[in-house]
Amino acid sequence: MVDFDQELKKFKPALGVDVGANDLFDDDYKDITDLVEELVEELKKSEKK
Repeated sequence: MVDFDQELKKFKPALGVDVGANDLFDDDYKDITDLVEELVEELKKSEKK
């Protein structure tokens, strides 16, 4: 059986992986979700006219 506490004590992060959550989520790049949301908003605005 695996002793998770013992395994966590032995854990070492991979070398060169120094990216934190802030670095991952604080970018200005748009992903596909942002683009789809913009398209839906534009469609809604054009339908109201």
